[in-house]
Amino acid sequence: MTQIMILALHDLRSSLRDRSALLWMFVLPLVFSIFFGLFMSGGGDPSKTKIRLTLVDEDHSALSQSLIEELEGGRLEIFQPEESQPGPEENWIRTLRVPSGFQETVEAGTQVKLLLKVDPDASSEATLVAKARIFRAITRLLGRQIRQGVKPEAQSPAAESLVRVKSSFAGRSRVIPSGFSQSFPGNSIMFVMLVALSWGASSLGRERESGMLRRIATAPISRAEIVLGKIAGRFMTASVQVSFLVLAMIIGRKSGLIDIGGNMFAVWLILILYAGCVAPLGVSFGAFFREPDRASSLGVMTTMALAAIGGCWWPLGIVSGPLKTLAWFTPTAWTMQAVQGIISFGRTLPEVLAQLGMILLFAAAFTILAARALRLEE
Repeated sequence: MTQIMILALHDLRSSLRDRSALLWMFVLPLVFSIFFGLFMSGGGDPSKTKIRLTLVDEDHSALSQSLIEELEGGRLEIFQPEESQPGPEENWIRTLRVPSGFQETVEAGTQVKLLLKVDPDASSEATLVAKARIFRAITRLLGRQIRQGVKPEAQSPAAESLVRVKSSFAGRSRVIPSGFSQSFPGNSIMFVMLVALSWGASSLGRERESGMLRRIATAPISRAEIVLGKIAGRFMTASVQVSFLVLAMIIGRKSGLIDIGGNMFAVWLILILYAGCVAPLGVSFGAFFREPDRASSLGVMTTMALAAIGGCWWPLGIVSGPLKTLAWFTPTAWTMQAVQGIISFGRTLPEVLAQLGMILLFAAAFTILAARALRLEE
């Protein structure tokens, strides 16, 4: 164990003395996270998203005004075009038209139709919410009209509470992560792998070229200890990087600079487990690709591919079925799902045990691969 720690601490010190590695470990992840977090902000919780509804009032009566007042508030944003401003109707995503004679027809007890025109390209979910709000407004308006038609003495205190409606969400909200909730986890996962597969692999190649690996092989240390030492060194480097990035998330949240939720300690534990997954993968790359520059380049390309497929660049909830199926063959997808479960969906560590188990399986497979691939005598 002592020999393993000596090798690991040597590799950790080497990474922290490398200015290029420091740039990729600490600076660029924050730059990318902040930039793309600001760029992707504006989605977030759909319950807070305003839905635009254009309302054309051709009646201009007290009853039509009451309908407008019932519609206002909540998630609807009412837009009423001026009569002198016709405006292109094709630009109105959802248009509700209140016909002339609306109040007279309702008071006469005759059915009246309100025309809702919806653009074919409009969001079906948002249109459904708008329709629900319209039905609610019409129901409340008709209820008020009926109530006004009842004599005061006919009303009883029991009638006030005869019907009560209670609404609640059925389960957790399925919010598609966006903004900082997507950019910080995604870029953290991507750059931790990037450092492991580029610097971690190329440094092993440089040690081979300089003859250091051969000298280590002649020392009184077993091959298994050397392999574990190299893996542990990359794990320590990734752990320092993970700790810094999670600390940045905590500071940003505490200062109000970024909007990101969840238990940060749980996020840290998941990313530490992920660090143990990419560390042996970095050793494997260094073993397979012996030239440092080639190992670094292939490490960057592999990281970009796994980050894109695994949902680090965009949420997996918006990709097609085949791509989503392919994502589950990558450690990045399982890590993103675990971290997003904590940050965006309020889950706890026991609720993401399946994802953690898959990360451990990847780590075990990559460790076996590194042990078989690393050759010390060459």
